[in-house]
Amino acid sequence: MEKRNLANLEDWEGIVYNDGELAFFNNLSSISSVVLPVQLDVYVIVLVTGGRATVQINGTTYKVKKDDLFICLPNNIVDSGLMSLDFQGHFLCISSAYLQRIVPLVEISWDLKVFFENNPICTLRPEEARIFCQYYDLLCSKAQYSSVRQRRVIETIVLALIYDMQIALSRVMSCNPRPFTSREALFRRFVDLLESTYPRPCSVSYYAGRLNVTPKYFSSVCRKVGGQKATDIIDQYVVKDIVYLMNHTQKSIKEIACELDFSNLSFFGKYVKKHLGVSPKAYRERAVHSGRSSD
Repeated sequence: MEKRNLANLEDWEGIVYNDGELAFFNNLSSISSVVLPVQLDVYVIVLVTGGRATVQINGTTYKVKKDDLFICLPNNIVDSGLMSLDFQGHFLCISSAYLQRIVPLVEISWDLKVFFENNPICTLRPEEARIFCQYYDLLCSKAQYSSVRQRRVIETIVLALIYDMQIALSRVMSCNPRPFTSREALFRRFVDLLESTYPRPCSVSYYAGRLNVTPKYFSSVCRKVGGQKATDIIDQYVVKDIVYLMNHTQKSIKEIACELDFSNLSFFGKYVKKHLGVSPKAYRERAVHSGRSSD
């Protein structure tokens, strides 16, 4: 079976934008050359804007119609389907790395991911579908520009689209509630604690202590429920705070390290190097240079 990601989709025709992590298109000739079944290593989000279609995901056949939002999670197996002659849709493909960079997956709401593993189709209200189309049109209008600053604009639009989608999807989930297991309830408490704490401690033991469980059990719950290591989830939030302060404030590196409650500047430097690939000073200089070169 063929496995595809955005880096090896360059042969698709009609794609409006593809930087290897994010792609969007509405010309179905783009996917006519794909040999099915295929395993896509990306999030695929499709808003049906006209007509009807069927698609097979992991052996189950689903039917979609106008105003349906179809979400296929990474590593699912997509097989053949049928489309009406008048079928139209807006397609967004997003890599996991891109999504984690712009917003931690748990912040998107981990239970949405669980929901769409078994329910990949959500029918939007007409006004919700119209908003999605407006976002898509805005993305297409920005795709013709290639500067660093315009890429940040595209990233911001995608982030806003994700949050608006979350509002609509939360409505659907509230109409189809399901009971949480004790592990899921603990994980939700962890997410709430992580989002409400600032500065965010990097220690797994801190969160385990606040939740009154052992670090070993806490780590196990994060892997089984959240699909990630506890340290990785915490780091996503801490790195996001670092990137924001480095890019959008005039605070010195020492001030940022103190604000985020790092024990010393040396540890902060090693942490930034590990997660961002360069020293804090080099990252700050690169950010300044990128801002100037994109003007």
